[in-house]
Amino acid sequence: MSRRKNTDGLYQKADGRWELSEIIDGKRRWFSSLNPEKVWGKRDEAIKKSAAKKTEKDLGPLFDEVADAYEIKLGKMKYGTQRAYEPMILRAKEWFKGKRMHEIEPYMISQFLQSLSGMAHTTVSNQKTVVNAIFQTWIDSPAWHGDTNPAELAKMPRGLKRGKRKPPTDEQIQIVKSHYMDYDALPAVVFLCTGERRGEACGIQLKDIDFKRNVIHITKAIKHIHNQPNITCTKTEAGVRDIPLLSMLCAALGQLRALPPETYILSGTVKPLTASQYTRRWAAFWRKYGIAHAVVREKKRIRNGREYKIKQTDWVADVCAHQFRHEYVCMLCEAEVPEEIAILLVGHANAQMIHEVYLSLKPQMVTTAGHKLNRILSNANVNAEKTYYLAPQNAT
Repeated sequence: MSRRKNTDGLYQKADGRWELSEIIDGKRRWFSSLNPEKVWGKRDEAIKKSAAKKTEKDLGPLFDEVADAYEIKLGKMKYGTQRAYEPMILRAKEWFKGKRMHEIEPYMISQFLQSLSGMAHTTVSNQKTVVNAIFQTWIDSPAWHGDTNPAELAKMPRGLKRGKRKPPTDEQIQIVKSHYMDYDALPAVVFLCTGERRGEACGIQLKDIDFKRNVIHITKAIKHIHNQPNITCTKTEAGVRDIPLLSMLCAALGQLRALPPETYILSGTVKPLTASQYTRRWAAFWRKYGIAHAVVREKKRIRNGREYKIKQTDWVADVCAHQFRHEYVCMLCEAEVPEEIAILLVGHANAQMIHEVYLSLKPQMVTTAGHKLNRILSNANVNAEKTYYLAPQNAT
C-alpha cells in the first residue's frame, strides 16, 4: 500500500524523532531520525542489504572474492608455485567475473578450459588445478561453507599438445664427455651424471657427497628470487633422496676436494651461485665449442643527470640444463634400471612425468631393442627346429 505522507506508518517519539519498527529476515529492526525521509531511507537500505545477503547465501560469494582468498593462501607456498599460478588466477577471475560460486557449473569450467586449447596440456591442466583450488578454498572456509566443486566434474579438452623437451644431441653429450675435467664443464657434468633439477644441483655442497660410498645426498634446493639465491626444500617430498656418484663426476670434483665441506660445488665457494652467475657460467662453457649464440641488448644508463643507452652483448647457450635431466632418464632406461628405481633416482612422486615428459626414444635405444628382439626370435627359431627334428624320432 502506497504512502500518502512520508510520516505514514511512523511513530513520533517525545523528543521529536520519527521511528519505524519492521521485521526483516525474521528479526525486528528499528529505524529512527528527525527526518522521516531518512527513516524510510534507512529501512530501504536494510531491505537491500538483506536481499544481497540472501542472494549471497543462495548463490555464494563472488568468484573474485574467493579467488582473492586463495591468492593469499598461495602467498605462503613456494616462490615457483606462486609465479606459475598467479597469472592463472588472474585468467580465471577475468573469465568468471561477476559470477557467484553457485552459478558456475561444470560445463562453464569446461568452456573456460576449451578456450585455452591452443596451450600445452600441462598448462591447461595446471589451470584446472587452480580453479579446483579456488572452489576448495570456498568449501574449506568457515565463513562461506561452500558445498560443491564443479571443477572436479569438468573434463579436460581433447587434443591438447603434449610437448617433450628433447635430450641434448649426441654432439653436445660428447663435448661434455671429452672435456669433463675442464672446470667450466663442471655444471654440465653435474647435470649429465645426476639428472638433477637446476635448483637441486645448485644446492649440492661437498658435505652432501659421500666419496667413500659414492653417494650424493639431495636434501635441499636453491630458488632464485630477483637474482639472489634462497635455500629452500626440494620441489617435491620425493626430491629428498640419495643418488649414485658416478665416476666421471667424482673425477671432475677432484679439483674441489680440498675446499671446506660447506662449499657449493657449482659456485666453488661457500655461497651458492646467483641466477646471473649461473647463466654466465653455463653459457661460458658452451660458447667454447660453438653451442651458444650472442644476444645484443640495449640498456639505459644515467650519468650526471643525463640518460643514455648502451649496447651489451650476452651469450646464451643453445642447450639448457634440464635437457640433461631428460638424458639421465634415457640412460637409466638404456641401463635397464627398473622403473620403480628410476622414479626414486629422478625424484618424482609417480611415473607419469617419466613416461609423458622425460623419456624420449633415441635411435640407439630403438636399435638396441631390435638387437635384443632378434636374439629372442633367433632362440625361438632354434628351439622350434630342434622340436621339429626330434618329433619324427619319437613317433611310433
